[in-house]
Amino acid sequence: MAEESQIQLDVSFEGPALRDGSMDVRDLAPSMLGLGMLFDSANKVLNGERTTVNVNVKATSAGSFHILYEIVQSQNSELSFQQLLATAVSMKELIFGVSIGLFAVVKLLKGKNPKVEKLNDNMFKLTIDKQEYLVPLDWVKLYQDINTRRALGDVIRPIKTPGIERFEVHEHKNLLQSVTREDAGAFDVPEVKEPLLNEINRKAFSVVRLAFKEEYKWTLSDGQATYSVSIKDGAFQKKVDNNEVSFAKGDILLCDLRTIQWQVEDGVRTEYEIVKVISHKPARQLSLIDWQNNQ
Repeated sequence: MAEESQIQLDVSFEGPALRDGSMDVRDLAPSMLGLGMLFDSANKVLNGERTTVNVNVKATSAGSFHILYEIVQSQNSELSFQQLLATAVSMKELIFGVSIGLFAVVKLLKGKNPKVEKLNDNMFKLTIDKQEYLVPLDWVKLYQDINTRRALGDVIRPIKTPGIERFEVHEHKNLLQSVTREDAGAFDVPEVKEPLLNEINRKAFSVVRLAFKEEYKWTLSDGQATYSVSIKDGAFQKKVDNNEVSFAKGDILLCDLRTIQWQVEDGVRTEYEIVKVISHKPARQLSLIDWQNNQ
C-alpha cells in the first residue's frame, strides 16, 4: 500500500455578503481551483513526478463561509516520504507558515521585490523593511515559480468582490494566515519580463496611421505586416509637433527600427521603437523620370 502524507485546512471567507452562510459559485470557484493548483504546482516544483497531490473538499459549515480541504499526497516512486524533498506538511509550512510562509512574505512585500542574499546552497536571507528572515531554497523556488504565484492570487481572489472582506486559513482551529481586502493587491502576479532580443535594423515603412501625442503609437506597414511603433527619435518628433512635416497616405519612412522581445508568462511579447528616422519620402514624389547624366 502506497504511503500518504495529508493535512486538513479550514478555509473561510468573511464579510457582509456571507452572513447567511452562502457564497456565489462564481466567486468561490477560482479560489477552490487555486488552492488545488497551489499545492499541485508546489509539489511539481519540489518533488517533480515522484508524488501526486489531490485536494478534496470535505465539508462546508454555515457562519461566514467555511470549506474544509483535505490535501492528500501519494507516492509515485519507491522513495519513502522521509526521502522526499517536500511532504504535504512541509509544503503547508512553506506556503502558510506564520513568519516566512509565502502568504506572509507576499503581504509584507506589498508588490515589491525582496532583497535576497545567498548564505549557502540551502539557505537564503531575505531583507524586508530592514527586517531579516531566513528561508530555505525550497521557499525561493516556490516564490519564483509563476504557477505557484498565480495560484496564490486565485486563492484569495474572492476578497476583491464587494461584500467579501477577509480570507482565513486554519489548521485544527489554529489560525495560519489571514488576508484582508487591503492586502489583496500584493498578491497580483508581477509581469515577467525576461529579455530575449534587442536589436536595431533599417527598414522602409509606409504610414498607415499617425499619432500626434508622444504616448500614442504609430501604425506602419512594410508591405507584408503592420507594426505598432513608438517614436523615440526626439528630433523627428519635434518636427511633427511643430508641423514642420506633413503626411499623406502612402508616405514612406526609412527608419532604424528597434525590436525588443521578452519572455512573459504566456509566451513572447514584442515591442517596436523607431530610434531614428533616416528620411521621409512623400507619396506624391514618384520616380517617373529616368535621369541621364550629360557626357
